[in-house]
Amino acid sequence: MRGLLRRCGRLGRSLYARIALVYLTSLLLLSVATAWIAISQFNQLTRELQQRMEIDLAKNLAQVIQPALWQGPGSAAARDMARHILSINPSLSLYVLDEQGRVIADYAEPACGLGRRIEVRALETLLSEEPMLPVLATAPCGDEPGIFSVAPILHGEARRQGFLYVDLANAGQASMFSMLRTSSITRTLVAAGLMALLVSGVFGLVWFALLTRRFSRLTTAVQRFANGDYGQRIAAPRDDELGRLARAFNDMAGTIEAQLQAMRETDRQRRELVANLSHDFRTPLTSLRGYAEQLLVAEAADEGRRRMLTAILDNADRLTRLAQQLSTLARLDADHRPLQCEPFALAELAHDIVGKFQHQAREAGISLTVTCDPSLPQVEADLGLIDRLLANLIDNALRATPAGGWVRLDAEALPQGVRLVVIDNGVGIAEEELPLVSQRFYRTRASLARGDGSGLGLSIVREICERHGVAWKIVSAPGKGTEVSVILPRA
Repeated sequence: MRGLLRRCGRLGRSLYARIALVYLTSLLLLSVATAWIAISQFNQLTRELQQRMEIDLAKNLAQVIQPALWQGPGSAAARDMARHILSINPSLSLYVLDEQGRVIADYAEPACGLGRRIEVRALETLLSEEPMLPVLATAPCGDEPGIFSVAPILHGEARRQGFLYVDLANAGQASMFSMLRTSSITRTLVAAGLMALLVSGVFGLVWFALLTRRFSRLTTAVQRFANGDYGQRIAAPRDDELGRLARAFNDMAGTIEAQLQAMRETDRQRRELVANLSHDFRTPLTSLRGYAEQLLVAEAADEGRRRMLTAILDNADRLTRLAQQLSTLARLDADHRPLQCEPFALAELAHDIVGKFQHQAREAGISLTVTCDPSLPQVEADLGLIDRLLANLIDNALRATPAGGWVRLDAEALPQGVRLVVIDNGVGIAEEELPLVSQRFYRTRASLARGDGSGLGLSIVREICERHGVAWKIVSAPGKGTEVSVILPRA
């Protein structure tokens, strides 16, 4: 359910949803406007037809009622004749107007229009030879303009000029309402309009889906390219805006892919260079160290030469360690080379590593111990890299611990694996330097003050842990020492 809601949310924010919303809203507004215009024009047409058919009605009625009007518009004869006409067609309303359009006789019951005026210009327009229908006027008892029929008359004994005004609004409205309610043509038009609206909506949604599908393909290709699929390309068969955008993306992707390939080749050459240099360093350094040791034995009586030979040996040791670390980095950088994982006894490896550094610890006046139960379960990892990891941690701890201090290697079994901890009570690391010590070639202030270290020890530890997919943790404080822990998986 949550996934469905997320997909609906993404669809609601998509370009297709916005275009569809604008299109459907515009279509609905256009349909409402069209329907309103059609109804108003139909109403106007109905009025025109009604007035055109009844345009001579007042003239015909005037011939009938004229003799009675000579006795006066309000005479009993005129009223009797008007009642007779209205009994035949009760939807009509009859009025007698003077020359200024003022109502002087209202034959409705009750009378409501006496004294009111009708615009004479409208009367004269309808009485012209070819009037533009419909001609509208506000009836004496009405509030809105409506259709009418009018004819000139003579009224009273003085034979004054006037008009017989027949209000057709009620008859026209009844006819129009009846037509809208009962006409099959009207129903057909409404059904056709609704069908056209539905077809237009569906056709527009499908068309917009076809248009935005190319946008979706372009977006998918860009997302895959951003996720590392640098071979992603987009077919661009059309020479329109989207086609040109797709070709521009393809050109950009090709350029980036070529640059990445060049960077990979450069990185491969760099790794090979580091590996070759580290290998080439070892042979002359080993030879140099051997000759220096022989000279040191031969010149044991000369204290000055002994100090110089000792310095040569120390520098040769530093170069040897640097060559070993560069060789390890070259191996770690070779991501295509799989780890040589195998089960092995961690307790045995821990004692071997501590044994290698006992001579260095004794010369520095540091106590180096190991606390490791021989019955620890075996772990599965790259033995050579774990050997380098422990060697780097112990070498760093010995160099950071002054004479009289101690360094300890602990190992304990946990449910998820075996935890290795290298602890010392040396100079420690400042809090602001902790995030930086695992970067390549970074040297702490204490290391710079001692004048030793290459800044590669802990960076190698971090990369070995990352290659194995295991966690490691470093805790330290200035003057209190450092603790580095690693958890290796069981075999």
